[in-house]
Parts: sequence; structure tokens; C-alpha cells
Amino acid sequence: MQKLLIATLVLVFMNVIYAQDFKTLIADGTQNVPEKNALQPTIENLPPEEIESVKQEALKTEVEFKTYPQMSSEESNYRNGFELLDVAEGFFISREIKYRAYLYTAWSKKINRNYQGVMVVRHSKNSQGEKQFHVQAHYVYGYQGDRYIRQASDINNNLLSEIVIFSEPPTKKIEKRFVRILEFSSKGIERLGFVEMFSRHNRPNYVPKDPKQKRVAQTPEIYATKLYVQSELGKKTTFYSERFAMLANSWSESNSLKAIELEKDSTGYVELVKPTFPKGPGEK
Repeated sequence: MQKLLIATLVLVFMNVIYAQDFKTLIADGTQNVPEKNALQPTIENLPPEEIESVKQEALKTEVEFKTYPQMSSEESNYRNGFELLDVAEGFFISREIKYRAYLYTAWSKKINRNYQGVMVVRHSKNSQGEKQFHVQAHYVYGYQGDRYIRQASDINNNLLSEIVIFSEPPTKKIEKRFVRILEFSSKGIERLGFVEMFSRHNRPNYVPKDPKQKRVAQTPEIYATKLYVQSELGKKTTFYSERFAMLANSWSESNSLKAIELEKDSTGYVELVKPTFPKGPGEK
């Protein structure tokens, strides 16, 4: 009987480990800067002509769309003519070809506001060996503090890479960071959803009832989330969150993983270039 009990416990333990192996970390809110695979490109190692090509393509269209009535003072601090923020590489439109996705911030004179954009490009060479720059998809939207872009490797089993964007909207009182997941289809941009990854709320000093006592500084409330995905062929893709709290300058022990639904991404993406997908066998 004891041997049977031990065997059962071992089996349960192995099943737990086996299940955890299928959970892939998408985003870690305990880190200020999201990790990037060593094989991924970085802004620092891009050739100047590539950066210039992205800039010229981004600014050739003077964008115009609805924005909030007034720009906040926090947003105005980020005003910039053009800034290439980050780059990622993956199979964003075809499993046969690697593309580069660029995240940038720019300024529109028409709306007198910052805006941001995601551009997907295929690089190639012609018969003379000259580099060519093919824009495969391009979307712009209102400024929301997007800072980093990463690629996720086919989390929903459709043979394409997803784009993961990390943002930190400019705010006064509460610092928050978010992550949202996108992918492309022949219909355009597809929103998988978003999750709050980090929050910091600075609490006011504690004021005692006795005026002779000193005010006590309260530590800020800081929380972070790790986002995982479990994806198996033929099964529904499931997202999991793991919650942490900052205690005495270190993160608390992990809470158990919790299955979650991503929140709806209501970002107003404006399509400048619709995704161009390669034609399949027999298509004209």
C-alpha cells in the first residue's frame, strides 16, 4: 500500500512538471527591460541605412486620426520628430521568410501630437546584389508609451510569430506597465489582448492623530505579473498569470499560476499598409 501511494505521488509530481514544461514565459513584469534573445537584432547593431529607410517610410505619410482633446504634460515630455524604439525578427507573415518588425514614435503636424507605429519589412537582394526594402504591413495609433517589441513563437499554432509590445503610459500618480500581443492575417492586424504587468502606487505619508508624533513615510505598493502561455496542437491556447508583490526591496514568493483571459485591446490601429501574404500553391 505504501509503495502504491509513493508511486501515485511520483506520477502526480511528474504530471505537474510535464504540464509546466508546456508553459512558455511571454512577459516578466518583475524586470524593467524585457529579455531579448541573443539572436534577435537590436537598434544598436542596425546599419544606419536600415534605420534611415524605416524613418523615410514612416514619415512619408502625414498621419491623421482622432486623438484625445488635449495632450497631457507627461506625454509632451516625449515629443520627438522620429525615434526608432526597438526591432524584432520573426515569421510574422510567412513561415518561410523572416521579417523584421520595427516599433517607432513620430510627430504628426496634422494632429499636433505624438503617435506610434509598427512596421513589418522583408529585406532581400536583387540580381545585382543590391539590398531591397519591402514594407509588408504598417499600422499607426495614438501615443501610449510603447517602448519595446519582442517576438513570440507561434503561441496559437497558426505557423506564424506573434508581436509582443511592452508599454509604459505616461502618468502622474500611478506607474503602470502593460504588454499586448498582436499578429497579422490577410484581414489585417489581429488583437490577441493585453495584460497589466506592473503597477506602483506611491502612498502618502501616514499622519498620526497626535500632532506631536511625526509623520511616517509609507512604502509604495508595487505589484508585478509574469505572463505564460500553454499551447498544444489541437487544444485551446491558455494564458496563465503569476502575481508578485514587492516586500522589503525584493519580490515576494510566487503565487500559484492562474489561468486568465487576456483583456480586450481597444487600441485604435490605423492601417497604412495591409499585410501582404505570400500566395499559396496554385494561387494567382
